Amino acid sequence: MKKVAIFVEGFTEQQFVIKLIRSIAGRRGVTFEIQEQFCGLLQLVEMRQTKGAEFFVLMVNCNNDAQVKSQVIAQHAALTRNGYSKIIGLRDVFPHGHDQLHKVKEFLTVGLPEQGAPIEIVLAILEVEAWFIDELTHYERIDASMTLESIVAKGHDIESTRGESWPQPAVKLHEIYSEWGLAYKKKTSQINRTVDALSDEELYITVRGKSPSLDALICSLEEFLFSEAEEIQCQ
Repeated sequence: MKKVAIFVEGFTEQQFVIKLIRSIAGRRGVTFEIQEQFCGLLQLVEMRQTKGAEFFVLMVNCNNDAQVKSQVIAQHAALTRNGYSKIIGLRDVFPHGHDQLHKVKEFLTVGLPEQGAPIEIVLAILEVEAWFIDELTHYERIDASMTLESIVAKGHDIESTRGESWPQPAVKLHEIYSEWGLAYKKKTSQINRTVDALSDEELYITVRGKSPSLDALICSLEEFLFSEAEEIQCQ
């Protein structure tokens, strides 16, 4: 069974990446072990086992953007010994802005182990909610009257402005939902509602074409899940 460890900064990223992996893996099956970081230590939260799964994913919710790199480094040796073929870190650029992107990328590569299981750190620009904004079909699954035309008419030009362009994508998503009396405050129920409404097909085909950062994440997952190079469609 191929094994990958994925370290994310929070619950939103955890739920979204689990959704992506399940979609990409399809019938080949995935077992998830979900852990959470508390005071620097990892604790088991849940096992989601799939009979006959070809892949094993250790999903670590670091509960802090700064802990993603720290936990990757701290756990790297043990993960290598235990046969993990890849380690992925995912965190937002925010609270840093576009002008700090280069510095954030540089910081995240300094000090990473060069031997053992390969490490890849992926940055969501500026937040994973940028990808949610760009999935233009999900709004109507939350509220049938929340059409693209009505959203644009209310002053949110999500049709021509890409999600990565907004300075605070999570705030922009909340502003859009608020027009219909809904909220996006990163509460568990609100996160699950939005993630569940996202179309796997739209994310994989349309949104990744708009967003180089989502494409980088999908490519990283594909490289773990597939050995056939022709199946990887990275930009």
